[in-house]
Amino acid sequence: MNVAFKKRRSRIGVLALVLASFFILVVLRLVGLVVFDGPRLNSLARSEHTERVELAAVRGPIVDRHGKPLALSAESRSVYARPRIVLESSTAAQRAHLAAALGLSSAELDARLARQTSFTWLARRIARDRADAVEALGLEGVGAVSEYKRFYPESNLAAAVVGMAGMDGQGLSGIESQYDRMIRGAPIALQVDHDAMGHSILDSPLALRNAEPGARLELTLDADIQMLAEKQLSAQIRTSGAARGSAIVLDPFTGEVLALATVAANKTKGDERLHDSVVQDAFEPGSTVKGILGAVALEDRAVTPEQQFFCENGAMQIGQRVIHDHGNHDWLDLGGIIRVSSNIGAAKVAMALGANRYYEGLKAFGFASRTGIDLPGEASGLLRAPAKWTPIELANHGFGQGIAVTPIQLAAAYAAIANGGLLMRPFVVRAAYDAAGNEILRHTPQVLRRAVSPDVAHTMNGLLRAVVNSEGGTGRRAQVADFTVAGKTGTAQIPNPGRGYYQNRLVASFVGFVPADDPRLVILVVLEDVGQGHEGGLVAAPVFSAIAAGALSGLEIAGNHRAYEEASLLPLGAIAEDEPAESAPAPASAALEPARAASATPDFSGLSLRAALALARQTGVNLKVEGSGYVTVQKPVAGARLRRGAAVKLTLVSSGGANAPGKTAAVSRRARRSGA
Repeated sequence: MNVAFKKRRSRIGVLALVLASFFILVVLRLVGLVVFDGPRLNSLARSEHTERVELAAVRGPIVDRHGKPLALSAESRSVYARPRIVLESSTAAQRAHLAAALGLSSAELDARLARQTSFTWLARRIARDRADAVEALGLEGVGAVSEYKRFYPESNLAAAVVGMAGMDGQGLSGIESQYDRMIRGAPIALQVDHDAMGHSILDSPLALRNAEPGARLELTLDADIQMLAEKQLSAQIRTSGAARGSAIVLDPFTGEVLALATVAANKTKGDERLHDSVVQDAFEPGSTVKGILGAVALEDRAVTPEQQFFCENGAMQIGQRVIHDHGNHDWLDLGGIIRVSSNIGAAKVAMALGANRYYEGLKAFGFASRTGIDLPGEASGLLRAPAKWTPIELANHGFGQGIAVTPIQLAAAYAAIANGGLLMRPFVVRAAYDAAGNEILRHTPQVLRRAVSPDVAHTMNGLLRAVVNSEGGTGRRAQVADFTVAGKTGTAQIPNPGRGYYQNRLVASFVGFVPADDPRLVILVVLEDVGQGHEGGLVAAPVFSAIAAGALSGLEIAGNHRAYEEASLLPLGAIAEDEPAESAPAPASAALEPARAASATPDFSGLSLRAALALARQTGVNLKVEGSGYVTVQKPVAGARLRRGAAVKLTLVSSGGANAPGKTAAVSRRARRSGA
């Protein structure tokens, strides 16, 4: 083998080795691209050649408890363009006609077509005739699709509760936001495919699947009562010069909100739908807290209804501060303190309780904690830890200064007095139904905790009646013809952010329930930023009276002519103190003071809870209630002898079968000592 041949073979071997190495590198790179970078590159390719645009689905309607629509969606048209295609295929004159049809200037249209994108909106949710005029131009790269525009057929009725939805169908506030995922349904997907130069591959941009409409929400609100509340608030705001006002109408046994109104003297456009002061703002409750103070003091046994307090003839000094009353009162019992709204008497009751026990009692009524109402942005109020209370602060807290509550907290607290001591979770959505009409959500009454015993609630019911019905009561303007009212007035100075309180800026309020002998409605009225001389009994109580009269008439609740001292109280219930709040059933009820021992067990079968309560009251029978809906089982059976003081156990099941019976809510007469 000659030398030349050996050199050629060596060069061939080296070349083969180099080529083999290069091939191996290419293979390794290919493997790396496919295995490691494949998903990323695939996604990048899709993003560069595909553009996805979502169109909102039909938002579900929102209706009141009787089916009256408060929010609906109507079909409209939206015009889109593919900028590159439009610019390449049209003349300036054609684009000028397009701008005119859209109601845009030529400069505005050119600015939108200059965007570096394969798809852009030219106009959203416009009238069909305008969209038809655009399509009639026949410009390549311009088209129109159907979208749905939200509108509110009752204008601003319950605006703060219903809220509003944005341009792209997203809920921004109120129910629209809280239940957005349920209402908005499944969006429509637009997919636009184009090549590397931006030219469309598929001429139609609409590769659409059918949209799934959103759920229909049925609220607890009664549109007629809501309208009445807003009308009465607006009228009193004009008369009193208040900056804003709030009103709540609540069912004390279920927690259903029948009306939730908020009205401002100077409305900012859109603000009435974006902010709900009833749940998002707190105020100092003033003397309305005296009803809660009395309940806490009686529950704790710190005072008795007959105990007398010397009210210092209108002025009492604590340290360097002086507490004043509106009148020169000497000796008053608890009922008198509440009836004439004595600040000094309330301060002495608070001091008899002590900071720790008063604090725990307020917490039991839901102060400083959210009620859990199904509306966004709920505030928790203000109640500082008792270790930080000075003697003057404890006294001030007795008449509602230095603490803050939201209107919904205060209404829920008084509902607990009205229903026999149970703090209920308020709610505004009763049920939801899908597009086929199937029920997908049902809210039922939920007990949060027992605030006070039925005996204390019974006593406070009577004391609060005197505020409205007795001579010298501060709430006499809250009276309603043919009905007995129980409630409390409130007047509080507005805090000055700098220091202390404004001298001529007040919050006037009234909260109560009616009929007092069979509570059906709890109503709260708050008027903010009124001047001196506009106390709660003068400006808020008449609004309460007007709302109550209209609501009772609309609900066809019969009145009575009995004197409040002689009226019997609704049987009030209890829940076992160790029962978890989250598993609590609908409010249980029991006869508070049986008139006599029943010789035979009444027949409760098939009755609703309210009808069962009425029968229990008539026959003097105590009840234990399990579940909600209608009575299916009772023990003992109808006709069996019932020994004195024994209770009849009722098992209830909802008519739709959706609610299985819950835990037994047993009667408990033992007085709970707060802070013990």
